[in-house]
Amino acid sequence: MKIPGFKYIYADTNVVSNILKENGILKDFLRHFPLKDYNLLCFSTYTLYEISKSETLMADFRKVFAVYPCAIMFSYFPLGVREIDVISGKEPYVDPVLLTPQAISVDGKKMHPDSLNKILQDPSILAAFDFIEHKSEELFHEYSNLLDKEEFAQFRDAKMSRNQFVNTFKRYELKYRFFGGQWKEPNKNNVLKMKTLEVLGQGLYYKFYSDLKRKTSISDVLDILIMTTAPYCDAFISESNSIDIYRKIINMNQCAISTNYMTISDLLK
Repeated sequence: MKIPGFKYIYADTNVVSNILKENGILKDFLRHFPLKDYNLLCFSTYTLYEISKSETLMADFRKVFAVYPCAIMFSYFPLGVREIDVISGKEPYVDPVLLTPQAISVDGKKMHPDSLNKILQDPSILAAFDFIEHKSEELFHEYSNLLDKEEFAQFRDAKMSRNQFVNTFKRYELKYRFFGGQWKEPNKNNVLKMKTLEVLGQGLYYKFYSDLKRKTSISDVLDILIMTTAPYCDAFISESNSIDIYRKIINMNQCAISTNYMTISDLLK
């Protein structure tokens, strides 16, 4: 559901939480992204999941939701599937929007902000939450142990460059996530159209493999998954480490990723 005229302002969990809190950064956010300029506050299902676990944040979210247009966005893997649909000609463009709560109808009537709990019962949201609850740890284990996979055997005893890792990871990911374990040689130009795969590969490199001594956690994987949506938004707001990584991705990518970005500190200026 592409939303004509609106700018997608994509914020991570930490930013959204700070926007929602009493005496938080809502005024600063509105100063940078006023309603009159058709800005749409966007966030991933990972962020909505975290907010839903806090009664206080959900209560605050209802207040913000009542006055500021919001959208819940796809992240990787579903967003990657949409990229492939565009590459194959099934769809005309990559639509990153999963759900715009303001557009939901219940019994023929538009939802009121007080009915926000209805959103949490939407099948697409329930499926996303189920993945977070039951697959996040498995995905963390997989991505933090890539050097044990045969595709990465050449790097076990030698330091790898960013490009070596990212290119190998893309082949690995396409084979096991998209091709059902069977390798199909993809068109190089088509692979370069998969912005989510570029962000995921580079994000994993910087978070997990540029410094093998760095301690990692599930939250690192979730940070990267949240980041995969950013290329399809007009602005990305996150904490400084994620923005530092995203800045590096923008500076060194062949996928035409060029989103504006800022930290919370930038938002306060």
